[in-house]
Amino acid sequence: MLEAMSSQAMSAHHGTDVLGLAERRLNWLQARESVLAGNVANANTPGYVAKDVSPFVGVLENQMAMTLAQTEPGHMAGRNETARTNRSGVGTSRDGNEVRLEDELEKVADTNDQQRLVTTAYTAYIAMYSAVLGTNA
Repeated sequence: MLEAMSSQAMSAHHGTDVLGLAERRLNWLQARESVLAGNVANANTPGYVAKDVSPFVGVLENQMAMTLAQTEPGHMAGRNETARTNRSGVGTSRDGNEVRLEDELEKVADTNDQQRLVTTAYTAYIAMYSAVLGTNA
């Protein structure tokens, strides 16, 4: 009886698995870091086009059923609108290479910051578990 109630409670729970989400985010960041490193490595390769991974928002859309609404023109764009800016005047070099080292290094720094944020959140979540269980992490 207790097991049946427990399984019903587990199936009725529609919360977010924070540790699983952090793991998926770190895996995505690792993949992005690898792609960006390839871009930097090919900065002098004729005809090379810079690559990036698809946005992480797809994972969030699968786990959460909320959408962002843009209520003011200066606010962050919602799901159906693009939030990326297009840099005008960005072209290719004479040899057809489209890698801009400044942009790639900015993306690498952003990825590093995101990794630090996720690991900090993960560590805080584990610390909360340890506090509740009365163990030392």
